[in-house]
Order: sequence, then C-alpha cells, then structure tokens
Amino acid sequence: MAIEHVKGMLCPAGPLRAYVEELLRAAGADGPSAAAVAQAVVDASSRGVDTHGVRLAPWYITAAAEGRVNRQPAVTFTEKAPAIGHVDADLGFGHLASYRAVEEGCRMAAATGIAAVTVARSSHHGATGCYTLEAARRGFAAIGMTHADSVVVPFGGVKAFFGTNPISFAVPAPGEEPVLLDMATSNIPFNRVMLRRATGTKLPPAVAVDRAGEVTADADRAVALLPLGGSDFGYKGAGLAAMIDVLCSAFTGMKHGATLAPGGNNAQPISIGHFFVILHPASFQLLELFDEAIAALLRDLRAQPARAGERVMAPGDPEKAEAAERARHGIPVDLVTWEALEEHARRYGCTVPDAVRN
Repeated sequence: MAIEHVKGMLCPAGPLRAYVEELLRAAGADGPSAAAVAQAVVDASSRGVDTHGVRLAPWYITAAAEGRVNRQPAVTFTEKAPAIGHVDADLGFGHLASYRAVEEGCRMAAATGIAAVTVARSSHHGATGCYTLEAARRGFAAIGMTHADSVVVPFGGVKAFFGTNPISFAVPAPGEEPVLLDMATSNIPFNRVMLRRATGTKLPPAVAVDRAGEVTADADRAVALLPLGGSDFGYKGAGLAAMIDVLCSAFTGMKHGATLAPGGNNAQPISIGHFFVILHPASFQLLELFDEAIAALLRDLRAQPARAGERVMAPGDPEKAEAAERARHGIPVDLVTWEALEEHARRYGCTVPDAVRN
C-alpha cells in the first residue's frame, strides 16, 4: 500500500479519539455507537489508512445529525447454527455492528474452530481491516468484506455498478502486530478520490473515469473508479466485487450494491451487509507450529531480493511502520477535515484538542 503523506494538523490518538466520540455524541449518537465509530476511524488513521480514517468523521457526524443512521440502535445477535451467526444492525453505524460480529464470531470459533457471521441492515463501516485486525489481536484469523453502493464500473463498462467492495484478511503473528491485508476490489477506494480533492492533488493514472467513462487523473472530474486491474485486466477486480456482493447481499438478505441509495446522500438511510469468517488457529494446528509457520513465512518473504531502493514487505508492513511514526508524532488530519470538525465543535459547544501544524 502507498501511504498518503497528509499535510494538516497533528493530534495524538487519545485526544483525537475522545474528540470524535464527543462530537458524535453531541450529534445524537448513543455511547456505544460513538465509541465504535471513534475507535475505528482513529485506528485506521493511526495506521496510515487516512482514506477511511478521521477524514470520514465529519460525514458520520452529519449522517447521525440528519438521520441517515439510527443513532440509538438495538443491535441484536442470533446464533442460527453452531457456527453461523447473524447481527442485525438496526440501521445503525456499521462500526458498532461489525465489532459485535467479530466478538460473537470469536466466541463461536473458540468452540467450533470456524464461524461465519453475517451483518444486515447496516451502514458504511469504514476500513474493513479494523474488524479483522480486532479478531487477530484476540488470537483468531479473520476474513471480512462489505458491499456498497455503485461507484466502480464493471469491466468494459462506462457506468458505475459495483461498490468498491473491499476484502480484508488478518492473522496473528508472533512477536508483532497481526499480518493485515485490507484492499478494495477497485484500483483505489473512492475515499482516496475525496482525499485528493481535499488536498488538491492529482489521482494516479488509470484509476478513475469521468462522466463520459473516460479515464481521468483529475479528482474533481472523477465520478467512478476502474476495477482492480484497470482497463486491461479489470475483469479480476470486477469478478471479486461480484462475489463479495453475493456474500454481502444474498447471504445477509440485503439488496445488491447497484440498487442501494448513493453513499453521499445523508437524507435517507441505506441498508447494506457485511460478511465475516473467523478461524481459531489452535483448532487447525498446534499453536506452536502455527506460530512457527507464520514467523517463517514473514521472515523468508521479507528476506527476498528487491529492486534497487526498495525492499520486499509482508502485507501490512507499510502500515506498521506508519503506525510507529504516528504514535511518536501524532496523527495527521488534513485541513479540510480539521476545519469541518472545528465547525461541528462550534455548533455543539465541544472543545477542540490541542494540535500542531505539520
């Protein structure tokens, strides 16, 4: 992953998380919802995933204030079979429902070895890796995915049909943070387009299209994304997006992504699904042998020869390095987002935490 080096304000994770949580509460979100959203967005930003981090907090605050989500949901869990569970998000924040899905999935997988948990009647849950990482920090391996409203053109198409439909894998690693893969099935997430708009920078080549379906690097003209693989090999990303949509719609009881309301419309709620698989490593293999296998894979992978000026990394290594840097110096929040948070703080009478310009 290429880490975006965001310019703006630097704020430590603790005060930033408390600030976002306070603003969400002020906008009407209940305590569990506000805490879950704040945890997820600051966790994402702490690892350099700014596209799905604190940059989204103003959007979530507005969504709560304007009724796009249920601000006080009654999230419920039903065990439908010994290793199959279902979370009803009650149209609340997807972050709260997804953390609940992981919690229940880990509980079931500890007994059965593997568990699948669907989430329905949910909403955008930010970075899917937040939830697989939570499971891995508890000692479980996890796969997570979500669908979304249309923003990615199908292979050979010119009009958006799929969501970015991300998928994430996480697995515990001895002596370090878990191995984490968290990726969209488009070339980039649409939130990176929004981040480039906010920072006034161009997009990478061959990742987005304009209203005519023509490839553009202008973030202001981009209206949809190309699937992973781009114009030549995008059938791979489009195929993954389709199958993720199946798991997050047909298996959860939700509609497929192309029928959902636009994600930027705060006036009405949408209802999406997520899908998680949790695996208990000790049910498959002696834990000592499992840990040795993971350690050997990471060691051998990182030792591979690399091109000049580069090094071979394992999934999640760039984020681990960025997390260490941000733990020392603070989390960067772009100025557009910081000013939007300040506006919410003035509206609700909340205190803005200390921050410095980077």
